[in-house]
Amino acid sequence: MNNIPFEKIVHKYGTPLYVYHGENIEQQYAKLKKAFSEVDTEIHYAMKANENIEILNIIKNLGGGIDAVSANEVDRALSIGFKPEDIVFTPSCASVDEILYVLNKKVNVHIGAIEYFPLLGNELNGKKIGLRINPGVKIGGNQKIATSHNDSKFGIPVVFINKVKDLQKEYGFVINSLHIHTGSNISNVNDLIKSIDNIFKYASMFDRMEYLDIGSGLKIKYKDDDREIDLNAYAGHIKKKLNAHNQNLKIKIEPGKFLVGNAGYLVTTVNMVKQGYNKIFAGLNSGFNHLIRPMYYEAYHEIINISNPHGEMKKYDVVGQLCEEDTFAYDRMLNDVRIGDIVVIKSAGAYTASMAMEYNLRNKPKEILYFRDKITEI
Repeated sequence: MNNIPFEKIVHKYGTPLYVYHGENIEQQYAKLKKAFSEVDTEIHYAMKANENIEILNIIKNLGGGIDAVSANEVDRALSIGFKPEDIVFTPSCASVDEILYVLNKKVNVHIGAIEYFPLLGNELNGKKIGLRINPGVKIGGNQKIATSHNDSKFGIPVVFINKVKDLQKEYGFVINSLHIHTGSNISNVNDLIKSIDNIFKYASMFDRMEYLDIGSGLKIKYKDDDREIDLNAYAGHIKKKLNAHNQNLKIKIEPGKFLVGNAGYLVTTVNMVKQGYNKIFAGLNSGFNHLIRPMYYEAYHEIINISNPHGEMKKYDVVGQLCEEDTFAYDRMLNDVRIGDIVVIKSAGAYTASMAMEYNLRNKPKEILYFRDKITEI
């Protein structure tokens, strides 16, 4: 963070802003690639985390692919030079027309409900199709980001696998891949290992498998004492499973937050410091319209007053300017906050700009890339 000239950027562009550090994305990509160096792995960036074209270009230049969840995401990826084979499409409850549209783009499609197959019918004849499966495994953490438990809308319940095999014969398609995504922000490698064991178990039921898509969910650090996922243990387990499996399978992994989460910052200005009955409120010129994760997921984001780094530490509720409850942090210790101070919210590279809105007719922030010592509005 010390390498980023926030004051210079704010002087030129004002606030609020999203600022992204390009080299951080490269470092995270290299870290993941190194951990999986002994496994035949393709990295497909989950572009729903941040779909900015310049972010996508960084991924493309690193040799990565794309994980898309809408036809518009597919089109954006294709428009900037990703090849169809570089893209996997794993929608949730999308329309039949959208799935047909993407199939005709020759992109790898993962189907997450058996109900699609009769609706797609003969359009599937001769095509390679992937299955997103749901093994019914519950993990810890916020259940809004857990996606493989019994009550999740995501994926085909594995109790329907034999039914899929019957539909495969009826409509003439080939199952060439299985996809599983346990959830997000997973710090316990054993949760991911359970998913890996499940996907290998069900992969053995199909004889024309080409790859396994293991999703992502890799935790990043939101504070210094956070525990990150043990990538080496995770990749090592996958390697053992591959060695024991009698099919030559490629692994696809879909990091989003892992690649861009800590590369991003929401840079704000303090509008007001207000004394309440029991609390002091630091009111920023932002809100959940720019960073919804604390309100929606109860997510922690480190907050720093860069204008007063040596000021006395005081306790604040850090809030936004919306006509709603829009608290970024409760009872947070910050250096003495004053009107006009620049306050930076960290870990704001993923699921921030991509989930932003203009509620209360508040404009979305500009997006700034700091990369190779250059400052660019993107």
